[in-house]
Amino acid sequence: MARKQKILSQSQGHLTVLQQEAKMQAEILAADGLPELQKTPPAHLEPIAKAEYRRIVGSIGKLPLRNFDRTELEAYCTWYASYRHIVDVMNKAQADGSTEEYLGYLSQLRKATDAIKGLASDLGLNVNSRMAMNMPKVEKEKKSLTDMFG
Repeated sequence: MARKQKILSQSQGHLTVLQQEAKMQAEILAADGLPELQKTPPAHLEPIAKAEYRRIVGSIGKLPLRNFDRTELEAYCTWYASYRHIVDVMNKAQADGSTEEYLGYLSQLRKATDAIKGLASDLGLNVNSRMAMNMPKVEKEKKSLTDMFG
């Protein structure tokens, strides 16, 4: 069971400055005033896409997804359902010994996979995008002309 996060003012223990800043940033994101992501999948999604929507919504945790992101999430779920259908058809073709038919679906599988990867990255559904979201912002040191040219 996931541990419930305490807000910064209620945190006990010694947090580093970076941990305090990260916690403060998370609190700001959580209190952004935007409508929460719809918890139930839209009726127009097909069953596999609906199941994926439920899985994502149940697993997003502290990701800053909001109702504005629902269209992108629906697209992700739809592409995921397409991916699953393509894999099922490819498996059937392979079982039937239809190598040519099997190979014919590879380009469709690649297209679905590319779409899933792009949308997953945008939504923070893969490890790299979540790490990028949680990296502290580092401002570049500004140098004056005097510093640069002595």
